[in-house]
Amino acid sequence: MHLRFIIIVCLLIWRTAAMAQDLSSIPGVPENALIFIDSVESKKGMEGLDPSKIALIDIVKGAKLKEKYGPRGENGVIFIETVDFARKRYTRMFSEINPAYKIELKSYGSDTCFQYVLDGSMINSSVPQMLAAMERKNILSLVVMSPHMVEGLVDDYQPNDKVLWVLIQSKTTK
Repeated sequence: MHLRFIIIVCLLIWRTAAMAQDLSSIPGVPENALIFIDSVESKKGMEGLDPSKIALIDIVKGAKLKEKYGPRGENGVIFIETVDFARKRYTRMFSEINPAYKIELKSYGSDTCFQYVLDGSMINSSVPQMLAAMERKNILSLVVMSPHMVEGLVDDYQPNDKVLWVLIQSKTTK
């Protein structure tokens, strides 16, 4: 999980530069790793993948990969999620956690008008990239609120044009 967050930060800061070069030049990335893009094995590696469409890169190494993928997995596996795939995954997960989220998502057709708040801090940019790293087991609560109900609950509260606010509390907060 820790490596996942490091990769996200690297992508957000150096997205174009890092992805324009071979992944093997990034520290911690195994050479000749098996690559999956949106859960499908990629025969062409990252060829043709637009760096601005990447939400998450997860690098996995270990002996169990050889058991699962055979000799192809012995050098590690790289899982890449595009923004669209990540959005579908986390909106499905949030809908399972809170039925009100599912109702509002269906009502608005997308989450683009939702203001996400993670552990009291607003997520104002790169929403799919930030939420792609969320795992259900690490979410303590997810609450959907109207904007006027949020004041005082969020550290950097600023009224904006978002129609709903989604407050996520992770289990890692103290």
